[in-house]
Amino acid sequence: LTLQERRQRNKTASARYRAKKNQQHQDMRSMINSLTKENDVLLRQLEQIMQENQQLKASCDKL
Repeated sequence: LTLQERRQRNKTASARYRAKKNQQHQDMRSMINSLTKENDVLLRQLEQIMQENQQLKASCDKL
């Protein structure tokens, strides 16, 4: 291979690598976003269940 061909191959490979890394970063950002939303939902559910548990304990104490 000539120097120019090697440079072109390297340039192409570098571009592919950068595109792959950018896609991986985008995928990770999407996953973080999704997991953050799911975590928020689960925390709200936990809080509701804990409140319900307190109410049930209070009801049991009255018996």
